[in-house]
Amino acid sequence: MCLTEYNEAETMELLREEALQEGREEGREEGREESRLLDIRNLMESTGWAVEKVMDSLKIPHNQRGSLYMGLSKKA
Repeated sequence: MCLTEYNEAETMELLREEALQEGREEGREEGREESRLLDIRNLMESTGWAVEKVMDSLKIPHNQRGSLYMGLSKKA
């Protein structure tokens, strides 16, 4: 028979830390996307380029463009 000691306070603290880390990463990703959207808008405005040309210029991978297109249309 294997006996292990369960410490609820330690377990709850571990879960809290994991949730905080996930929240931080989500916040960072949202910040990166907001920054990309601002860069795209600014470059479009200053150059008159189409969104596709701007994204090509910024070397934004094609698999990341869908959410950026949606973000541009929401706040346009």
